[in-house]
Amino acid sequence: MVMKKTRNNILKGLASLVLVLVLASCEKFLEETPHSFLAPENYYQNADDAFSALVGAYVGLGDGANTFLARRVHYLTWFPSDEAYTPTLAAQRQLDNFSFNADHEDIRNVWTHMYDAINRANIVVGRVATINMDEDLKQRYIAEARFIRGLCYFYGVRLYGGIPLITAEVTAVDDVADITRATAAEVYAQVVDDLTFASGVLPPTNQQGRATQGAAKGLLAKVFLTRASSDAAESNDYQRCADLAAEVIAMPEHRLMPNYQDAIGAANKFNAESLFEWQADRILTPVGKQSVFGQFTLPRDIVGLVPEAGQTGESQIVSEIAFFNRYDDRDYRKESTFITAGTNRQGEEVGWQQFTFPFPAPAWKYVDRTATTRNAYAFNANYVVLRLADVYLMRAEALNEIGGPTEAAYNMINAIRERARNRDGNNQNGYPEILSGLTKEGFRDAVLEERAIELGFEGHRWFDLVRTKRLVETIKAAHPDYQVAEKHYLFPIPADELIINPNLEQNPGWKANEN
Repeated sequence: MVMKKTRNNILKGLASLVLVLVLASCEKFLEETPHSFLAPENYYQNADDAFSALVGAYVGLGDGANTFLARRVHYLTWFPSDEAYTPTLAAQRQLDNFSFNADHEDIRNVWTHMYDAINRANIVVGRVATINMDEDLKQRYIAEARFIRGLCYFYGVRLYGGIPLITAEVTAVDDVADITRATAAEVYAQVVDDLTFASGVLPPTNQQGRATQGAAKGLLAKVFLTRASSDAAESNDYQRCADLAAEVIAMPEHRLMPNYQDAIGAANKFNAESLFEWQADRILTPVGKQSVFGQFTLPRDIVGLVPEAGQTGESQIVSEIAFFNRYDDRDYRKESTFITAGTNRQGEEVGWQQFTFPFPAPAWKYVDRTATTRNAYAFNANYVVLRLADVYLMRAEALNEIGGPTEAAYNMINAIRERARNRDGNNQNGYPEILSGLTKEGFRDAVLEERAIELGFEGHRWFDLVRTKRLVETIKAAHPDYQVAEKHYLFPIPADELIINPNLEQNPGWKANEN
């Protein structure tokens, strides 16, 4: 009995057995989340039921401040890169200094939440197909669910490598108790299949917070770019990335925002540059339903940064000083990303070196500076999974890998630099300068650096360092004493999963007898 109970707990990420039904308003897709419990065989009857199941799948991407895109996946990627540091979170300090092991709570939680979201998507794919409803609407709902599933497996294959591949609804723990790992190539193939289907069905526009054609094509371009440098690479991956990126860039529904702050700020969610966002502030109460990034990235004991008197931040997520120093003082993106000065509780103006925890605070991408009535936890920007600037830089990188730094490749990266240089079109200071005359290797380095500055703290840096095989050298340069090694290009399979299912092979370097 005890063993059965333990197995149920450990495998809950692979066996989401309770249907979460969500009633959404027309104006805001994920505004409310009342939970109901019905037997599945009695529920899937009509288009309203299909829509509720779909919203439940979106909720799987983050339902509370401690879940997938709301927090945990970012802990696995922010801290083990050269980007972020935590002065206060003990468990996450292990991620930062590479002292974690397969028992780490975030490694386990990300696995669990990921498979919960996958199963929710599988429910939609499998059960909505049997409902008698408008066929076009049915296919769109299935395409959205497959986008969610593809997104989750893309996270999974990058974090853990080849993982169990489950594409049908799990209805009993025994369905997955003895499952084996698929190869990375097989997982990538499933992701490509899901996103290709989604990109052919999804509309170019949709309700806020829902996947669109641009989101599916943009994410698929990133899949090809990532796979291209992996052991699962196919010969045309870079070309497919470049072509898809061009299609997204040409879509009239999407454009680079003229002002960088309009592209990233909390007050500008679902703007024309955004391709897909997870809604961080869809419920104002209780506190646990929001992302905590706004509160966690505000500096501690610095007042006046949010409207309510006395409110301050927690400094739980700060910038590595070396990463902060990558930003030139002339670069508009520096002041748009970091809080570097403020007023302390004694009324003194202090720089970041005098903060309670003396690190620059990368708060402006997650704090709504325009809000006036919500508590500090709710001053949150949505988490932007993908935006058009990323696609520009993906195309630049892919074109360079195909044929070196062509004019088209330069056009992509220089468009991003021009936006940073021009600010709102009125303040030109000549920086960052137009790039030209680089070698293929020099252009490759320039794109990686541009991605660090343009997309800082948006969840891409660790993935970029891993896919370009630069994680170890980058961390060693910043922290020579950190025990980062080749094994850290993948996270370990959670230890609990291995105990219950001996068919799951651990990743190289993570077995108990391996260094």
